[in-house]
Amino acid sequence: MSKSVERILTTWSIDGTGPLTRSIAEVSTSGWIDPDASHWAIETFIPIETSVLLDHLTAVADRLPNWSQRRESFELAVEQIVSHVDQISAKRQTEFSDRYHELDPDSDCKIPSTARASCDDTKTEPLFELLETTIKDAGYSKLTQEDIERCVGVASHWGVPMSANFELFRHLSVYARGDVVGRRCHRHLRKLYRLQMVDVAIYQRLVVIFQLGEDFERGELLPADKLHLRIFKNIPKQDVDMLLPGTKIKLSGIDHAKVIVPSLSGWLFSLQKISRFVLVTLALAAYYSTALIIGLVLAAIGYGVKSFFGYFQTKNRYLLNLTRNLYFQKLDTNAGAGLQLVGQARRQMMNEAILAYFAIATETEPMSHRKLRRKCERLVREAIEVEIDFPVEPVINRLLELNVISQDRQRKLSVAPVPVG
Repeated sequence: MSKSVERILTTWSIDGTGPLTRSIAEVSTSGWIDPDASHWAIETFIPIETSVLLDHLTAVADRLPNWSQRRESFELAVEQIVSHVDQISAKRQTEFSDRYHELDPDSDCKIPSTARASCDDTKTEPLFELLETTIKDAGYSKLTQEDIERCVGVASHWGVPMSANFELFRHLSVYARGDVVGRRCHRHLRKLYRLQMVDVAIYQRLVVIFQLGEDFERGELLPADKLHLRIFKNIPKQDVDMLLPGTKIKLSGIDHAKVIVPSLSGWLFSLQKISRFVLVTLALAAYYSTALIIGLVLAAIGYGVKSFFGYFQTKNRYLLNLTRNLYFQKLDTNAGAGLQLVGQARRQMMNEAILAYFAIATETEPMSHRKLRRKCERLVREAIEVEIDFPVEPVINRLLELNVISQDRQRKLSVAPVPVG
């Protein structure tokens, strides 16, 4: 990020908004991702819209010799690829809607008692398989149980330390995409609490799919006979556990000290004051001893109540921070999340197939699988300066199924004649 942009983002304003349309509060919560942000991991996801990719490839092809003779076959192949992927997407969308409506927590339709959904595997397993295939085609990677557990009890500067109970879940799957270096505003004591931009490892998209073993209610009712889907954006890696239901805020030793130490010191200070009167009250012990005892008891009760409310004030501050983070970072839930995943998979499959076909069509000789993979990765790098891990085998199989490319005995690939009509 340029110095000028960083200076604008970190400039203090009385109303908390600054010169940009989004406030510092939103920047500190949602974060900032540079257009050329570094990636922690090389992924299969191609972060570019299909129409933009096509425009770029067309501009590249126009500089090639004799491309005008191959342009028509390329355009016909693209139409065939788009039609094929649209058919897959439409089928997935219909299948998802048919299978999920009984398991959708937000559905407003009534279901007859004879057809009510249960948590048996015959209803959920086909849906899980559909979702897993769709999510994989959308360029997501599945986080392991160990990846999630490493986040428990740990939080970034913007997250909330949580403790999770994984025994609540009948099923839990977490998928991530866009493992990049983001930037967020942060205040630190060493910098005299001035706003500064710091690097933070984030997932640009995070999908959480879960089903509970029993009904759970804490703020919202999560029925066990439903399947819950959620999509979030720009989640710091250390804060993944914040997105799970059934988690509890975990106060640190410093937080406990902030509550206990002031109350204890205040009680001791009051006790010191009261003890000054002990010598004076010895002569009238029969009367004042009772008053002294009552005073000590009332002081203990008062500071006990103060500690109790101090604990809840600290906890509520964490809850407010958690709610604020999730408000800005949640993109979609349940049926909307599923349909959005279908759309993301559609774009990814189109990008992969069009890119692979273009790479083959612009070669004068048949090319190997390895060379195709390297060329597709180079084309993406030159277009948007992002390194990807191109999934060459499934893309080749899709193009072979469409009969737009052919493969010889040495597994060399070349363009096949595209049938018209």
